[in-house]
Amino acid sequence: MFIDSHCHLTYEPLNNNIPEIIRKCKDAGVLNLLTIGTNIKSSIQCSEISKQYQNIYSSIGIHPSESHLDLDNDGEIKKLYNQNNRNIAYGETGLDFFRSKEHMSRQIDLFETHIKYAKEDNATIIVHTRDADDETLSIIKNNSKNNDTRFLIHCFTGNLKFAKSLLDLGCYISFSGIITFKNTIELQDVVKYVPIDRMLIETDSPYLSPDPYRGKKNSPENVIYVAQKVSKLKNISLDEVGIKTSENFFKAFNI
Repeated sequence: MFIDSHCHLTYEPLNNNIPEIIRKCKDAGVLNLLTIGTNIKSSIQCSEISKQYQNIYSSIGIHPSESHLDLDNDGEIKKLYNQNNRNIAYGETGLDFFRSKEHMSRQIDLFETHIKYAKEDNATIIVHTRDADDETLSIIKNNSKNNDTRFLIHCFTGNLKFAKSLLDLGCYISFSGIITFKNTIELQDVVKYVPIDRMLIETDSPYLSPDPYRGKKNSPENVIYVAQKVSKLKNISLDEVGIKTSENFFKAFNI
C-alpha cells in the first residue's frame, strides 16, 4: 500500500480525469491521495473532491506565492476547514523567497495564521519552504514547543543540515520525484539519513514527474517511483517503504 501525500487534483490535466486517476492508482497499489489547496478557490475544490471520493483527503490553505492575492480571506481558511471532516491539514503554507522577497512579511503573517488555526483544530501544517531555511526554522521552533504541533515539510529539497534541524523539531519530511533525478546526489544523501518513521512520499503532481517520465505531466500513481528510489537508497524492501510511509501518513495527519 502506498499513499501520495501531496498532489493537486484541481490542476489541469488531473482535474478532468479523477476517476481514471483513481483507477490507475489502485492498479499501482496507491490507495490514498491528499489533494492540496493553494488558494481559497482551489481549497473549496479540494474539499469537494474529498467529499466525493472516499480514498481522497484534502487540505485547506493559501500558498506563500499567492499570499498577496488573498489578502481579505484569511478567516475563510478556518471556515472551510471545519466544513468537512475529510480536510486533514492546513496548507500548503510556508515561505518562498526564491522568486521574490517583496511580500516577505505577508508570507510570514499568513504562515503563522495557518499555524494558529491548526493548533486550534488539532490539525497538521503542510509547509512549503524555498530559500527561507532560517525563517522557516525560526517559525516552526517558536510554534513546536512540547512537540504538540505537527509539521510536514513537503517536497524537501534542502541540505542535510536543514533536514537535521527539522527532525530535531519533530517535523515529518516528504520527498518527491526529484530524488529520482541523476543530479540530486546531495538530496539522495538526505533520504538515506532521514529515518523511515519520519518520512512520507509524494508526487506534487501534475509537477515534478520522476524518471522515467521527467518532462511530462505527473500523476499520483507515479508515487511508486519515489517509493522505489527510497527503497534503493535506504536498502530496504519496497513493501517496507509502503507500509512505513503509509503508517507515517496516518500518524502525521492524526487519522
